[in-house]
Amino acid sequence: MKSGRRHSTLTFLIILVLTALVWSAVAMSEVREFPIRVKVEMTGIDRSRFAVVEADSMVTLQVESSGFRAFVYSLKGKTLTLKLDINEESVRRYSRQGEQGYLLCRAVSVNDLGDKLANALLEMDMRQVGSAKDSLRIVLSERKSKVLRVDISDVNISFAEGYGLYGEPTVSPKEVTLYGDEEVLSKIEKVSVKKMNINGLMRSGRFGLTLDTSWSRHDVYASTDKVTLTVPVEQYVERVYSIPIVVTGQDSAVRLNLYPDNVSLRVWVPKRDIAKVTAEQFSAVADYRDVASHLNSLKVRLSRFPQRVRIHSLTPEEVKYVVIK
Repeated sequence: MKSGRRHSTLTFLIILVLTALVWSAVAMSEVREFPIRVKVEMTGIDRSRFAVVEADSMVTLQVESSGFRAFVYSLKGKTLTLKLDINEESVRRYSRQGEQGYLLCRAVSVNDLGDKLANALLEMDMRQVGSAKDSLRIVLSERKSKVLRVDISDVNISFAEGYGLYGEPTVSPKEVTLYGDEEVLSKIEKVSVKKMNINGLMRSGRFGLTLDTSWSRHDVYASTDKVTLTVPVEQYVERVYSIPIVVTGQDSAVRLNLYPDNVSLRVWVPKRDIAKVTAEQFSAVADYRDVASHLNSLKVRLSRFPQRVRIHSLTPEEVKYVVIK
């Protein structure tokens, strides 16, 4: 008798469990509505030029799917991420005044995101039926700007023996635009590059330099943080020229005889210009006014020379003279 009762109880429990499972399966397969949170990422913003004042970073959508999908979604706690490019044509642009001054506003209608949202939700077997917001927006404040030339004085350049600079080093871009608070920008006097040593150059080259961005801790941004330095290099050849000394400021009533009346000029000439450089392109002078100082000799200086040559020595540096009346 007791055995029969236990059998009946067990049968009842089995039927109850099966019924619950069937009911759960039916419930899980039914389509139902539930909310999900979608993370919003605004892209296409030049954050060096613009500061973000306000931005929608999350939106709640009402979606419908099976109960099973709703259960799995809540169990995983997965958040859908939606990336929006504010440069797209569907973005509404307007402006307004705020505490930060003139503000630029960008807004995207949630309805206009239908296809993008539909594709994202389709991967999760969901369909959007509503939204807690009509639009998603971002508010930007344009930073003040200041243009400064790039200072490369902290770059040390040396050359291999017999080689030297041919012209001047150039940097590109020559100028950098800084963006930030007007008061902070007013205190920044120059844009420098980080210290760098370039040694033993034998040929022209281009070198990447990084800006010293110590001002970035004051929320200042730059149009670029790297520049390119171009260093023109040429091999130099030693040449010696004999140059006559010309007396300047001389009184017409007297004449000076110089001893010697020529100087030996030792220079380094760029190899590519060696045929173009002649002695006639150099001028050595002595000043007659030094005679009035009762000096025993006159100093000789070089008054004219080609720009690209490098002066090594002028011999002698002083010459004796005799005044002839």
